[in-house]
Amino acid sequence: MAPRWALVAMAMAMADVGGVLSFQHAGAIGTRIGTMARRAAVSPPSPLRLAMKEQEEKPEARGNFLTNFIYNLEMLRVSKSSETPTADNGGWSGEPKEWALEGSFAQKASEISQKGFAASIKQWIAESIAGEYDKEAVNKRIDETIARSPVAMFSFSKCPFCLRSKELLLNEIGIDKSNIKIIECDEDPQGNAIRAELGKRTGRTSMPSIWIREQGFVGGCNDGPGIVPLHKEGKLRGMLEAAKAL
Repeated sequence: MAPRWALVAMAMAMADVGGVLSFQHAGAIGTRIGTMARRAAVSPPSPLRLAMKEQEEKPEARGNFLTNFIYNLEMLRVSKSSETPTADNGGWSGEPKEWALEGSFAQKASEISQKGFAASIKQWIAESIAGEYDKEAVNKRIDETIARSPVAMFSFSKCPFCLRSKELLLNEIGIDKSNIKIIECDEDPQGNAIRAELGKRTGRTSMPSIWIREQGFVGGCNDGPGIVPLHKEGKLRGMLEAAKAL
C-alpha cells in the first residue's frame, strides 16, 4: 500500500481528470482511498462498483490498481456533481458552470495542478491509465485531427472548462460546427491514450486542449494562454479568421 502522502498527492493531481477535485478534500480522499483500497482486497467497495459500471461504455482504464481506482472514483464524482440540463441553467449538462470562471477556486486549483510535481504526477497517472497502446497510431490521429480542422478541441464531456470553451466558440463567437473537431476523451476508445500523448506534447494533461490552425496549441479555457483571455484581449477572433474558422 502506498503511503498516505502519495495517495494525497495523487488525489490532488487528479484535479481535472474529468473536472476538478477540491484541494479541501484531498487529504480526506487520500485517506479514504487507502482504506477502500485495503478493503477491496477482500470485496470491492460499492462506490467503485458503481463507477466501474458507469465506465462500461467509456475508455478502458488500464493502469495499476491504485490509479484505476482513483480514475473510477473521479468518474463517479463527476457523474454525481454534474447538473441536469434545464431551462434555468441554460441547458448546461456537466459540472457546475461557475467552476469555469477565471477567478474560481476550481480554476486556481487547476492552475496549481499543472505545475511542478503535481503536473508530473498527473502525467504519470495519465500514462498509467492509458496502459499499452500504439503510440504512432495515436499521434497520427492527433496530428490528423489538428490538421484537418480549423479548430481542434480535445475535451471531457462533463468538464466545466470544456463546456465553457464550446459555449464561447460555438454560441458566442459563432463558429460553424463544421469548422471545429471535438474529441471527447472520456468517451472515445483512444481517449486515455490521446490525453497521455497530449500531455507529452504540451506539458498539460488538463482538458480542454485547444488547437487553432496556423497558431498551434493555444491552451485551454482560461490558461495556457486560454481562449477566454484571448477573447477578452481581442485576439481570438483574428486567430479564428486567419484559420478560416469564421
